[in-house]
This record gives sequence, structure tokens and C-alpha cells, in this order.
Amino acid sequence: LRLAVTGERVAAAPDASPEAFAATVWDSGLEQAGDLADSVATLEAARADLQGKVVDAAWSTEVAAARQALATHTGILKALNGDYRRATALARTIVVDPSAPATQIVGLLDLLMKGQAAAARVREGDAFGRSAFGADWRGERSASAPLLALVEWMRTLRGLGPEPRIIAGRMAERSEAGARAARVRKVIEIGRPIIEGFWNDLGHLASSMLGDVASAERASLQLMEAKASTVAQADDASRQVLTDVPDLITERVELLRRLGRLQALAQGIDAGESLGKFVFGSSWHGRGSDWAALTQAELWLKENGSIRHLAARLPERIEIANSARSAREAAQAAARELKALTGDLKADAPSLFGVVDFPDVAIGEVVSRLQGWLDHQEQLSKWVAYEERSETARKAGLGQLIDGLANGQITTGSARSVFDMAYYERMFLAMATDEPELARFDGELHSRAVRDFADLDRQRIKAGAIEVVTAHHRKIPSRDGGAGPVGLLRSEMARRRGHMPIRQLMQKAGPAIQALKPVFMMSPLSVAQFLSPGRMSFDLLVMDEASQIQPVDALGSVARASQVVVVGDERQLPPTTFFAKMTGSQSEDDEGEGAQVADIESILGLFTARGLPQRMLRWHYRSRHQSLIAVSNSQFYENRLFIVPSPYTQEAGMGLRFHHVPEGVFDSGGTGTNPVEARAVAEAIIRHAKVNPQETLGVATFSVSQRRAIQDELEALRRLNPDTEEFFHAHPSEPFFVKNLENVQGDERDVIMISVGYAKNAQGYMAMRFGPLGAEGGERRLNVLISRAKRSCEVFASITDEDIDLERGKGKGIFAFKLFLHYARTGRISLAQVTVREMDSIFVEQVANALIEMGYQVHAQVGIAGFFIDLAVADPERPGRYILGIECDGAEYHSSRSARDRDRLRQSVLEDHGWIIHRIWSADWFQRPREQLERTILAIEAARKELDERAELGVQRNRAVAVQVVTVDRGNVTEIGLESTNGSETPNRAYEEAELKRPGSFELHETPSGIMAGLVEQVVATETPIHVDEIVSRIRDAWGLQRAGGRIQDAIERGVSIAQRGGSVARRGNFCFKPGVPVRLRDRSGVVSAGLRKPEMIAQDEVAQGAMEVVKSNLGATEEEIATGVARMLGFKATSAQLRQLISAGVADLVAKGVLRSQDGLLVAGESASEKLAEV
Repeated sequence: LRLAVTGERVAAAPDASPEAFAATVWDSGLEQAGDLADSVATLEAARADLQGKVVDAAWSTEVAAARQALATHTGILKALNGDYRRATALARTIVVDPSAPATQIVGLLDLLMKGQAAAARVREGDAFGRSAFGADWRGERSASAPLLALVEWMRTLRGLGPEPRIIAGRMAERSEAGARAARVRKVIEIGRPIIEGFWNDLGHLASSMLGDVASAERASLQLMEAKASTVAQADDASRQVLTDVPDLITERVELLRRLGRLQALAQGIDAGESLGKFVFGSSWHGRGSDWAALTQAELWLKENGSIRHLAARLPERIEIANSARSAREAAQAAARELKALTGDLKADAPSLFGVVDFPDVAIGEVVSRLQGWLDHQEQLSKWVAYEERSETARKAGLGQLIDGLANGQITTGSARSVFDMAYYERMFLAMATDEPELARFDGELHSRAVRDFADLDRQRIKAGAIEVVTAHHRKIPSRDGGAGPVGLLRSEMARRRGHMPIRQLMQKAGPAIQALKPVFMMSPLSVAQFLSPGRMSFDLLVMDEASQIQPVDALGSVARASQVVVVGDERQLPPTTFFAKMTGSQSEDDEGEGAQVADIESILGLFTARGLPQRMLRWHYRSRHQSLIAVSNSQFYENRLFIVPSPYTQEAGMGLRFHHVPEGVFDSGGTGTNPVEARAVAEAIIRHAKVNPQETLGVATFSVSQRRAIQDELEALRRLNPDTEEFFHAHPSEPFFVKNLENVQGDERDVIMISVGYAKNAQGYMAMRFGPLGAEGGERRLNVLISRAKRSCEVFASITDEDIDLERGKGKGIFAFKLFLHYARTGRISLAQVTVREMDSIFVEQVANALIEMGYQVHAQVGIAGFFIDLAVADPERPGRYILGIECDGAEYHSSRSARDRDRLRQSVLEDHGWIIHRIWSADWFQRPREQLERTILAIEAARKELDERAELGVQRNRAVAVQVVTVDRGNVTEIGLESTNGSETPNRAYEEAELKRPGSFELHETPSGIMAGLVEQVVATETPIHVDEIVSRIRDAWGLQRAGGRIQDAIERGVSIAQRGGSVARRGNFCFKPGVPVRLRDRSGVVSAGLRKPEMIAQDEVAQGAMEVVKSNLGATEEEIATGVARMLGFKATSAQLRQLISAGVADLVAKGVLRSQDGLLVAGESASEKLAEV
């Protein structure tokens, strides 16, 4: 068939040169050749259509722009368009009939452009055309018909390969090939039914047998002939062995395959003849055996191989089978009865015997179980109740728990814990579903976020301090000011001698001094001495140690402040009345209802009695050990203080320690001292200077006499130990002292030594007199005394708490002192003790138990008052120290008021006290307990190494945090901090005059009102505020006129009115303003318009701004200083009477409106001056 088709295609080949048929470009360039032939046809058609209509030169002319211009410009004014004119001129040069309509010319240009494009494509494909079309190709002059015919013929050869075109190129008589093809096709048509019939008979085998072709037409005749011969031979053979021969070859092949398999099986049977006889005996008959019987025998042997020898020896197997059958029936009946019984008991075979059904239960086990039931009949009711409850539990979703209890995987003791675990786990999953962040919680990432927050919080606090400093710097007055308080202050600074008294200077230059130093630190006496009443005021007054300030001393300071914060402790020292008694200044005549001032011992008590808002500062910052503040907290503060637990115990040398000096004797009739105790204290001081010189030290005594005795002893020992002198000068910020308890308030040291002094006299008598402690308020003095230490407090006494008789010694002070001595002696308040508080949560308990199992000593809820650490790991190698504190996000963590308290302050305070803190998040522990335990162990070991390094390096982490002084670079300033102003910082006051352009050719008085209003708006926007006459001058100058007559002024007035109605200009009197633009004073020293320097052309609003600037920059000024200052700011070197009158009128107006007020001969800014000035 392919041969016939090839002959037909050769016969139909067009006349073309042989090289065209032989060209290889046709193998892959058929479509390119087709496009090239189409381009020749397009060019040929375009030349034919344009013949006689365009000149030959048109084919080389670019006409796209001309065509666009002619097509676009069709209006009556098209002749005015340059593009159209150029397009028309071009058309006249290339079109034979230029008078033709524009649309016709556009059509000709379109056709010309189409032909030009085709010619370009022909030129581009010239090389390809010569290869593909041979002699028929002549470039742009080629005839399209032979090219198109050749391309079309080549398209008919798809699928036939290159043979047809090669044959056509070589044959001169192509008609002979057509005749031969016709004869071949005739033969094919005759044989087609036979070929297709053979293909169909082969069925699915046809494709594989005939060379993997898709149809009979594509099969090889030679191969088909060979296969047909083979099939004929097979057909003869199959008819010899098959009685019923199918017509389809596939069916016949399947029968032959089955026959082959049967033959193979028969051969196998014959080969196993001897084995069959040996195994099956007489039942074996070769190919004629009863295969069903033999198969059944085989299965029996496989299933009962262990009894086949027994069966062979039993002659009466039928009787045995009957007995077995009866036993089986009896067992089945018993199983049914057992099932009915257990049904009544609400049980089943799996739950009772662990099998699927009762027939699978061993008879002995059934008998044993039934006997057990009979022996324990009384337990039946419990079992039934248990089953009912278990069924109820299963319906409630507790099937797994019931099954675990039944099979022993869950013990009864752990059932509640397993249930709780499952319940809370399911609750957690439900919460995680609602809040996906819980499921994705990563403690490490969260801890990083907490650290970032803490860092940013500290940075914000530092930034706040810098903002305060910066805000103060902005308010520092300029040193260039020469008026008012600033001028006076500069004058006093320039003096070498003869300075003004401080009180007088504060009275006259107080505002300038306050601007430079807004914070005054003064005693009440200094306030009364240096600050005149009513002359200076403060926004805030802070009174520290207010419990020691009498109201009469504090009221002067209170009167000078708008707000008062009173800081003090009513449980510490009250004001002394020694001088009041000497002068007799206490009044005994004041009487009245309620508490009077004379009845209140301190300003703190006065404020408290008046019911002012109070807040207790509960965080105790000083003591680095709980025992130092324990007595004060329990006796004076109702255990309300938050005391940070210490990571050290008494064994580490911290806390409260008692030194008993039993040989000490109090010289009650003579010196009033205890020399032995004084000597012991002095020796302890020298010992401290040698052993712990890095720690500050203070000594407090109960009396002045004992203080002197210690000082005398210490002087003698210092002469004997000159190497200790360095210590006594080593701490300038916290120097060594020896004071009596009346003078110790406000002091703090690392170590405080207390000398009681009072003891039994030489006769052994103990008088219950303890100096100030026995007086009213003695407990306050004790509270001050015992709360001065930061690290340790050493108590030296020749008596103990047992020597104090509360029957003879009355007063709260003596009772508190006895309790304090008891604590100091017994040492029951030592390092952060393990409390009896329960653990914060089960989570904390699990962490503690896990660490204990790993061999660590763990204490829970470490602390004594208000502040507890969840877990602390003790150091077995160094008793007296905790290695690590462990914080969990339990109830105390969640109860914090703010993220700052929770995530920064708490941990930073603990670390400041020497703790190393590790945090465990509950979500992490719940999901990954083993990982968290390993991380905690690593943290413990890392903390152990860090503590060892601290000990080796002698790092003192308990030092007070150094105060960082933040400064701001102020540039070139004077020593007192007056701000310098250079040229770059001086505000630009230069007056800017508006420059207008004449709008059109209108005469000025004939300018439309709208345009005139716009000119007015331009002038006002640039020069606000401005006098109307100056607006006239600016507009007149735009027209180049020297004067403005009535018509011009009227036209400009109309423009002003229109602008005013439009809201773009506001007018007050003869001055115009730009709404919303603040008024500012401007320097007129360099203006062009002479009118601007006239006082009447200056708005009073501008003068007011200048006056306020003078007053504020100098913190006050006289009216004369204001007039001079404003005139200079306006650019006037001299102050004329008219200008002075203008400024005075402006100042008077400001005073009348409350913007300025008179004070001590100066004009100063009134209250809310900025707001009132804005209203003005």
C-alpha cells in the first residue's frame, strides 16, 4: 500500500527543477517554505493592485507615519496640523493621482505597506528560497504559482518520508510511476479482504506477530506471508488433536495450552507412581485414582499427624468417634449454660477467661472458676455493682480505663492518677485546638522573648532618664539674655566680690536659677532661710525621713509646693524634742476636737491623720539576708514586707549573729559603760578590717557613753595595728562609723555591729533600764537600729534574752528587744529557710520529685515573707549555699500584675541578691519532661561552676548598684549651664516680601475680581500679618506703578473682600492674616518697602509675640526691657516714641488679658500664657 501511495504522489508532482526536489530543507522547513511562498503571493498581488496607482519609488519610501497622520486628522482644521501637511506632501510625491479622496489614498498606502512588508520578508528569506525552490526562485520577481504548487505537493508527503520527492526529482516520466501505482493498488484492493481477515483471525496476537504495527495496512506482506504459512501448519496439527476446533485462533491457542498443562500433570502422576502406592496404599490407582478421597486423606494427615500412629492401632474407630461426638455435644451444652449464667452476671468469656467464646475455655478452668464463685457467693453483689458502674463508665467514655483495670495494666491505686492524666491531657488538647499557640509553645523561644522584653524594658528606663535630661536642656535659658532674672544672674556671675545675698538673689533671679536647676535639695531650715515666702514655688515637694520632721519645720516647704509626697516610716525614729523643750516653744494652749497639730509628733503623722492617700513600699531592698529584717517584719510591719530570700545560710557568714560577752559588767554608778564589751567590739572591728576589708562596716551603740568607750578602745588597737588604717579610708561613699542609736537612722553598711552595753552591775544586779528603748517610742529606735545591715549583723551583749524581766521592764521597746536577742541567740532565723508552705502546683511537685530521684537535695518554697522561690537546689559540698533557684510559671507567676514584675523585676532582684535562676515552663514540662529535666541538670552543673568561679575571683555581687550620671553635650555653655546660642540656632526672623507677576494684559483697575483675590491671597500667605496699604503696594509694584489711585485701591479692596469671604484671608482692622498660620515676629532691617519700617504698619499681634519671647527667654523683664528687646528683634537700632508707644500698648493688652502678670517689679508669663496668647 505504501508503494502504491508513493507512486501516486510521484505522478502528481508539479513541474519543478530537480534540485528543488532534492533539497533537504523540506525535511524540517516545510512551513517556512510555505510562509515564504505566501509572502511572494502577497507581494505579487500588491504589485498588481498598485499598478499605475503609485510610482516605482513608492516601494522604497517609508509611509507609515504619513498614513497615520492622514487617517487621524480628518477635521476641518486638519490643514493647520504640521503632521497632516507633511503627510499630504509625501502622498503627492508617490501617488499617481494625488487629488484622490483621503480615504482612497489611505487605502493605497495600506496596500503599499502590506506589499513592502511582504517584500521585506522575501528579501530576508532569499537564501532559503534558493535552496527550497531552485530555479523557480527569483527573489521579489518570483512567480507565486509554481512555488505554492510545490509547497502544497510537499505537504501531501507527510508520513511517507523523503523517498517520493527524491524519486520525483530523478524520474523524467512521472506518468509511468502513476500507472504502476494504479496496478499495484488494484492488486491490493483484491487482496485487502484476505489480509484483513487474517489480521482479525489473529486477534490480539496480530500486533505482536506482525512486527508491532497498529493495522493490517501497515504490516509487511513478506512477514505476513511467512506467518500465514506457520499458522496453516498449526491449523493442520490442531485439527488432528481437537475434536471441536474453534474458528478463532486465540481460543484454539488457549485449548492447546491447557492440553499441554494436562499432559505435564499426567507425566507427573506417572513419575510418582511408587510414592503414591507407598503413601495411599490400596487407594492409589494411578491416573484413575479417586482424587477427592485422596485429597481428604491428605488433609487429615496434615491436621492429625500426631495421632496417625494411634489411629492405625485402633480397630474400632467408629465407636470412639461416637463417644467423642457425645462429649462435644455435652461440652457445647455446658458452654451454652455457662454463657447464660454469665449473661445474668453481666459478664462474658473475654472478661472472665480471656478467650473469644466459652467453647474455647478449658473444662478445668471452668470448674475452678465455678467453685470459686460458690466459695465466695457473698462477693457476687459487689461484682454486679462493679459491672454496672463499669458499664456506666464505658458509656461516659472511660472504656480504656476499665479495660486497663480489668487486664491488670492499671492498678487500683493509680486509677485516679491515670484518669486525671487522661482528663487533663484531653483538656490540654482541647485548649491547644482553640489556642494553637499552646501546641506550638517553645520554652526556649519564649524565654528568648522574655529576655528581649527585659532588655527593652531596661533600655526604655534608660531612655526615660535621657529624655528627662534632654527636656531640661531644652528649657535652659540662653546666656545671651540680658534682661530680667537671666540678666541679673549673668551680672552676679561676672562679679568678683560684693555678691548679692543668697536670699535676695533667690528672690530676684529665682526663675532663672530654677530653670537652670529645677531640683532643689534643701533642709526645712534652708528653705526658710533662703527662699522668701510667696516668691518661688515648686510643682512637687518630696520629704524624705518624714518621721523625723516636725510639722512646724515642714509647713514652710509645703506652702511652696503644688503637690507633696511624704516618704517616711512611722515605725522609725520620731522628731527629737530636745531643742523644743529647751526653748519652751511647745504650745500647751492649743485645744480642740480631734487630733491637733500640736498632738502630732511628725509631719508624716499629720498627713496620715488627715486621711491622705497612702501606699506602703513593701519591697525590702537593703537586707541581703532574711534574718536581718525578720524581727522588724514580724514585730513592726505585720509580715507585710516582701523579703527577697538569700542564696546563703548562716554557715556562709551572712545574717544575724550573736556574740555573748558573759564577763562584761555595766558600770551603772560611774561611767555608764561596759568596758569589756567595748573591748570585744573594738577587737571585732580590727578583725573585720583584716579579714573582710572589702565590706563596709558600721557600729551602733545603745548610749553615747558606750560609743565613746568603743572609740577609745578602737583608737588604742588601731595604733597597735597600723596595717588596718587603709580599711578606715577605703569606702568614701559608706565610711566606717561608730554612732549611738539616736543618730544611726538613714545609714546602711554591709556589716553592722551592735553593742548593747547594758548588763549586770558589779554586784550582779540587772536593772531593767535600757536607755531610750524603755521610753515611749523605744521600739522605733530598735527598729532603726536592727535594720541597718545589708549582709550581716553582729550583736555583742553581756546579757541574753533570758536576763530581761518583762515584769520589771515595761514598754514595747523592751519587749521587742528581748525578742530580738532571742532570735540572735537561738539562730532560728537563718538562711532562707524551707517553709511549710505547700508546693505551688502539681507541676512544681513533679519537677522536685524528678530532681530528688536524680540525687539532688531540693527545697521547695524557699523564703520567709511575701517572696518565695518555687524550688532551690542545695549544695552538698558547701553547706550554707544554694546552687540554683528554679522558677516555674505557677500560680505566683500568673498572679503578677504586669509583665515587668513577672518577667524582669522578680528575676533581676533575685540575681542581684546572688541567686542563679533557671526557669521551667509548664507547657514544656508537660510535653517534654525528660528534655526539661536534662536541661535543668545542665543548668545546675553550670551554676555550680559559676559559683566556684565567683568564689575564686572574689566577685562581690552584693554591692549597691552604681549610679550612672547621664549627661547631655550642651556645646559651648557657661559653667552654670546657660545655653549658648550661635547663628545656626538663632531663628530666622528676616522679613520676606511677596513678589508678584502681572497676570495678563489687564489694566490694574480692570483686573477681574477673582484674579485680584488670588493676588491678595499670595501676598497674605507670604507676609501674614500685613497691613492693607502694604498689600496695595505689592500689587501696584507688579504693574510697575508708582502710586495707586482710588480706582486701584477700590479694585484691591474688592479682592480682599472676596478672599475674606472665601476663608483664605482673615482681617482684623487694617491687618490681614492667613488663617491657621501662627503669627511670628520678623526682622525688618533688610526690607525693600519703606512702609514696613513704620510702626503703624506693624501688627500688634506681632508685637505681642515679641514681648512674650523676651519675657520667656529672660524669665521675666521690665516694660522698658521688653520695649528695647522687641524693637531690636524688629530690626530697629533705636526705639522711637511712636514704636515705644506701640509696644507699650501691646504689653498693656497682654497684661489686661492675663497673658502677662506683674511680679516683684517684673512682667512674667501668666498661667496658661500660651493658650491665652493663642486666643489673642
